[in-house]
Amino acid sequence: MDHARQVVELIQSGLNPGSARARGSLSLVPLFGGAPAKEYLLASEAIASGQLTISEMGAGTVPEILAHNQADLPVLLLDGEHVEGAMQNRVLNVTVLVAANQKTVLPVACVERGRWHYEDRSAFAPSADITYSRLRSKNAAAAAMSARRERGRGVDQHEVWADVSAKHAEIGVDESATGAMRHAYEQRRGDLEEMTSSFSQPEAGQTGVIACVGGSAVALDAFDRPETLAKLWSRLVSGYAMDALGTPQARVYDDAARAFLEAAASSETSSHEGVGLGRDVVLTSPTTVGHALTWEGGVVHLAIFTTGERNDRGTRAGGRIASPRGRRRLQRFPD
Repeated sequence: MDHARQVVELIQSGLNPGSARARGSLSLVPLFGGAPAKEYLLASEAIASGQLTISEMGAGTVPEILAHNQADLPVLLLDGEHVEGAMQNRVLNVTVLVAANQKTVLPVACVERGRWHYEDRSAFAPSADITYSRLRSKNAAAAAMSARRERGRGVDQHEVWADVSAKHAEIGVDESATGAMRHAYEQRRGDLEEMTSSFSQPEAGQTGVIACVGGSAVALDAFDRPETLAKLWSRLVSGYAMDALGTPQARVYDDAARAFLEAAASSETSSHEGVGLGRDVVLTSPTTVGHALTWEGGVVHLAIFTTGERNDRGTRAGGRIASPRGRRRLQRFPD
């Protein structure tokens, strides 16, 4: 199977946008469609049932942690998955499907610069929030470069720390003794809950979402089935809301979602062996970066982010752009 072509075709014609819902500067555009894979569990439910443990590697190493799946089904962990505990909190660099009854080393980045010791628990537990999209975008770009250079899925740890510190400053975190990303969510929980209150659950049959902040598309997450999105919904939306805090409200134009999809579909693609099961497809364009995990004929998770760069009309990808007739023809890159 041509995995890269499968992903591009899904972006081009397999995902259908619905009508945006908005609250303040955050707008969410539902996506419908997808390519189903076989059954799997999510990390949060596998940990809750005692079938998955995530721990440090031996004495501990910052860019790697260990997942032990004792379930009879694979377990899915998302890029941006925020796990807390052990010697310091981490986020996952790429989406991973851990095989049934197997151990897998997970590529991660530290989001708690000032701690390197055990506190309450030796194992990791999933946070209530998925990482905000700006940091996920930066990590996706770094992991894409690493994959194409056959250097795993490493990211720039110092850039991660710098971005978390910048986020603290942007939203007015009063105090964070360890520089932990979770303190940003904890201290602005009330504002996040107020913003997300209009997005209590996805629509019936919805498999994905495009998040728009201040009128511009910043992130896309799409899954192979509605059930996966529904289970992850509140954690994902909390991450999008963190991006939106302090951003001025702006209209989302009707063609913004389709333009974001078109930009992603024009990507240069490459296919790589997954960290766990499946194949990772990396997608990079002048204005977007992303990845997709394909497995057993399905696209389990597709994630696309704006890079923050400007396109030929001086606007951000997926933002306030011209009508389709006014855009240049998209270029397809070889697989």
